[in-house]
Amino acid sequence: MVKATAIKYVSAFRNQFSKEHLAALTPLLIHHLSSPSVVVHTYAASAIERFLICKERDGNGVMKNKFGGPEIQPFLQQLFTALFSILDNTSLNENEYVMKCVMRSLNACREDVIPITHIVLEKLNSALFIVAKNPRNPSYNHYLFESIAVLVKSVCTKNPECTAAFEAMLFPPFQLVLQMDVSEFTPYIFQILAQILEFRSDGLGDAYKVLFPPCLSPSLWDRKGNIPALTRLLEAYLQKGASEIVALGHLIGLLGVFQKLISVKADEMYGFDLLKSVIQFIPEDAFQPHMRGVVQILLMRLQHSKSPRFVRLITTFFAQYVAKMGALAYMDMMNSIQHGLGYMLLAQIWAPRLKSDIPVRTEAKVHVIALTHLLCQVPDLLTDVKFLESWSQLLVCVIHMISSPNTKFDVDTLDEGDVVEIGYDPTFCRLHFAVRAYSDPFAEIKDPVLYFSQSLHTLCSSQPGKIVQLIQSVFNEDPKLSLALESIMKRSGLQLV
Repeated sequence: MVKATAIKYVSAFRNQFSKEHLAALTPLLIHHLSSPSVVVHTYAASAIERFLICKERDGNGVMKNKFGGPEIQPFLQQLFTALFSILDNTSLNENEYVMKCVMRSLNACREDVIPITHIVLEKLNSALFIVAKNPRNPSYNHYLFESIAVLVKSVCTKNPECTAAFEAMLFPPFQLVLQMDVSEFTPYIFQILAQILEFRSDGLGDAYKVLFPPCLSPSLWDRKGNIPALTRLLEAYLQKGASEIVALGHLIGLLGVFQKLISVKADEMYGFDLLKSVIQFIPEDAFQPHMRGVVQILLMRLQHSKSPRFVRLITTFFAQYVAKMGALAYMDMMNSIQHGLGYMLLAQIWAPRLKSDIPVRTEAKVHVIALTHLLCQVPDLLTDVKFLESWSQLLVCVIHMISSPNTKFDVDTLDEGDVVEIGYDPTFCRLHFAVRAYSDPFAEIKDPVLYFSQSLHTLCSSQPGKIVQLIQSVFNEDPKLSLALESIMKRSGLQLV
C-alpha cells in the first residue's frame, strides 16, 4: 500500500516535477513494473504513461513535451522488457493500463523503436492471438491495436519500404482473426490494413489484390461497426491502385457499395467519401460512363431528403466533380438527365447552401475552385438572361467564402496524440494512430484566392467593360461586396477592366 500510494503521489503531481525529476523517477517506476502486486505494477505503468503526456512552455511560450522521446530513449529496453513481461503472463488479467503505456511509449520514441520493431511486433502479435480467442476487455484490445498502429506509423513514416515486413508479420494473424470472425476486431484490422496500404509505394501487391473482392462482400457491410473502417480501406485501395482495380473489373462492385451506403441515412457520408475517392483516383474514361447513373441515384435521395447534412454532402461532391472535370462537363452531364438541371441545382440547392453554411479549409478550397470554373467557363451563364441570376449568386458566394473570417484554406491537420485522450468508443473503434492523413485533392492550386482573381481577371479582359458592368450591377444591392472584391483583387495585384 505504501508503494502504491507513493507511485500515485508521483503520478498526481507529475506536472510540478521538472524534466530532471521525471528522468530520475522513471527507472524507479520501471523497477516497480516487476512487482508481483497487480496494483503496484499497474500504478507504475499508469504513471509512466502520464509522464509521457506532460507539457511545458518553451522560451517562446509554445507548449511542448516535457518528457518525451529523447528523455525516455535511454530506458526503452528496460521499459519494454518489463511491460511485456506483464503482458506475457497469462495468469494475470489483460491490463489496459500496461497496454496503454506500451502505446504511449511507442508514440514517444517514434523512429527510435526501429531497431526493435520485430521484437515488439512479435509481442503484440502474441497478445493478439491470446485475446482473439476470448475478447474480454475492450479498452485493452483498443490499446493493443493502437500500439500496432503507432508502430506502423513510426516505422513506415521514416522507411516506407518496411511495409513489406509489416505485411509479412501482420497478415497471418489478421487473416486468422478474420477467419475466426471476431466482430470486435474486424474494424481495427481494416484500419491498420488501410494504414499499411497508404504507405506502400509500389501499387497494391498480391496480398492486397486477393483481399479486395471479399471487402465488397455484402455481409461485411451489413455490420454497422465495419462501415467506417471498410470505407477507409477502400479509399486506400483507390489511392494506391485505382487502375489495377479497374483492370480487375471491380469498379461496378465499388459503385454497388456506394449505392448501398447512400440508401441509408446513417451511412450516407461514407458513401460520399467513397464516391469522392472514385472521382479523384479512378481514370476518367473508366468512371465517366457510370456518372449519369450515380448522379440520378443522388438526385433521387435529394428528392426524398433535403436534410442539411445531405445538402452539404451533395454540394461538396458537385464541387469536387466540377473542380476535377470542369464546369462544362458538369453542365453536360446534368443536361443529359434533364435540360437546365445544372442551372436549377445551382440556384435552388448549391448557392443557398453556401449562404447558410459556409465551408471551411479543404472543403472551402474545393468550392472556390469549382465556382471559379462555373463563373468563367460556362458561356450560357453570361449570355442567357435567365441564367444571369445564377451567375450573380455564384459570384456573391465566392466573395463571401473568401472574405469570411472563419474560412481557412489550409489543409486539415491531425493531432499527433501526445495529449489527446485515446480510448475505446463503443460506437466506432477509430484508431487514432491509424487515421488517414488529410490530403489536398487540388494541391497543384496553391492559392485558391489567387486562382479566382486570375480567372476573373482573364474573363473580364476577354470582354472589356461588359463583365465589369455585370459585376457592378450585383454590387448595387450590397456595396460591401464591392469593397470585398476590390480587396481580393488588390491582394492578387490585379485590376478588373
